[in-house]
Amino acid sequence: MTPGEADGLLLSAVFDDEVRQDPVVVYRQLIESMPRWKSGFGMTVLAGYHDSLEYLRNPKWGRPESDMQLPPGLSGVEATAERTSTMLFLNPPDHTRIRGLVARAFTPRRVDELRPKIDAMLAPILDSSASDEPIEIMSSLAIPFPVAVISALLGVEDDQPPEFLGLIRDLTSFIDAAADEAARERAGLAAISIAEFFVALVERKKVTPDDGLLSALIEVEAEGDRLNLEELIANTILLYAAGFETTSNLIGNGLWALIRNPDQLAMLRADRSLIGSAVMEILRYDSPVQLNVRTALVEDDLFGERVERGAQVLILQGSANHDPAVYDRPERFDVARFAADGVPAPLSFGWGPHHCLGAHLARAEGELILDALLDRFEQIELAGDPPRYRPSFTLRGLESLSVRFGA
Repeated sequence: MTPGEADGLLLSAVFDDEVRQDPVVVYRQLIESMPRWKSGFGMTVLAGYHDSLEYLRNPKWGRPESDMQLPPGLSGVEATAERTSTMLFLNPPDHTRIRGLVARAFTPRRVDELRPKIDAMLAPILDSSASDEPIEIMSSLAIPFPVAVISALLGVEDDQPPEFLGLIRDLTSFIDAAADEAARERAGLAAISIAEFFVALVERKKVTPDDGLLSALIEVEAEGDRLNLEELIANTILLYAAGFETTSNLIGNGLWALIRNPDQLAMLRADRSLIGSAVMEILRYDSPVQLNVRTALVEDDLFGERVERGAQVLILQGSANHDPAVYDRPERFDVARFAADGVPAPLSFGWGPHHCLGAHLARAEGELILDALLDRFEQIELAGDPPRYRPSFTLRGLESLSVRFGA
């Protein structure tokens, strides 16, 4: 396979809706024939696990900075890095400072303390799903549940306007490799509306603080340092958007994988100790995040070639999770895979400085959902046509999933 042929395969997975429905077919070809190549759109593409892990955690590679000359990327549009206060797009020392402050408030302990409340939120959602009629899972469970959880965690349960979720969806589209100019414009308008909402909410929380994460972020301090208003708003939006978008896709993708593999569903039902492993396998098998980019922050060596600051690697996390050098029979969905010691974690939540801060929360929600569904329903099966994935590549999730539950 030539680099040009590899480019063609990758572009088909990103922009061709039919290929995008099952990109693993492309990943398999890339890993076998071209796991690493210099693409025609100015980046080095990494399809294998070990290469991807190396550059996700390499401190010399991070996020683009405003003075960099960047390659055009998959879209062919000249890329620029704009000033931001969102830790997702920052490098040390700014990233270290802001992430450290957010992490002081957003702790695994805070998530664990919320667990009884999460259980209580799940029950009425499942009650509404207990019907002989088919249930559309994404709108009835996979989206409402993580939205309720992140809203409760932040302390914004009763404040969102009806159009808020649509705005968040518009906002997250700007990171998609397949996003066109119209999607980017919608994302910009959504960002303004969402920021206005959170600015007003922060002012109210300053007057009447509560025990939610947003109030904690307003007050968090380390060595005399605090988040300014811009940093507070930008990173609250990030936590809210990531808190439901990734988790809703984890739930939908996971249920679809279990329905397609009834032997694995039966195994999980018979041995609940496998639920933690099953969630990890869902993340590996059909990752909610398929792609990442890292940029050289200094001149560096890239597989034997000296590259300038601003060079980029495109990291196919979804492909890395299907690398047969790391995972035995990666095409097989196996809920017991991560029950064994020493199996490398999937790269779905990234790695290194930008490892997802909410990974603990997402896994906990996935485990709660699976456990509750197995408790409540004797039968979980597809109702109607097989689902299709949304027209997005970077963030991978179902448009809808119609399921029939048997009590």
